[in-house]
Amino acid sequence: MRLFAAICFLGLLYAPHDAPSQSAKAQPDPAASHTDSKSYEYKNSKYGFTFLLPASWKGCRIVEDTWGGYTNTGHGDETVESGPQINIVNPRGKKSDQYQDISIMVFTLRQWKALQDDKFFVSPAPIGPGELGRNGKYVFAIPPRMINPELDGAEEIENIMKLNPLHAF
Repeated sequence: MRLFAAICFLGLLYAPHDAPSQSAKAQPDPAASHTDSKSYEYKNSKYGFTFLLPASWKGCRIVEDTWGGYTNTGHGDETVESGPQINIVNPRGKKSDQYQDISIMVFTLRQWKALQDDKFFVSPAPIGPGELGRNGKYVFAIPPRMINPELDGAEEIENIMKLNPLHAF
């Protein structure tokens, strides 16, 4: 079972990235703080998690977006669930030189169970989101196909994710 989970996680790391929707709203990241000179901690009090980043991510932007959950009705896909998606935007990214960002999907416990029971899907990818952590209200996950190996910074994201950077509270 662990081998299967590892293979699924590696599949998440190397599949193409789905871009956030046009409705994303940029927000400053006032909750971010330094933990030491080599790391930078983003704290999200609204959903109850912290995310540890390299110090080079100081100045990152937080963009809150929405993920959609779909089911096939026979007449096409219908949106049946939705929830927040927190995007941590790489501070080195520019319009002309895009860098890999980090996306965190936020599910209620009920939504996560329904997703695991195949009541809906969030991507046409053959695998679902990868759980990063959970607290008493929410499950935090990376989207399928989050990492785009063609973008600068993709290897850095792979290394960040190997360190289990999300801590729920």
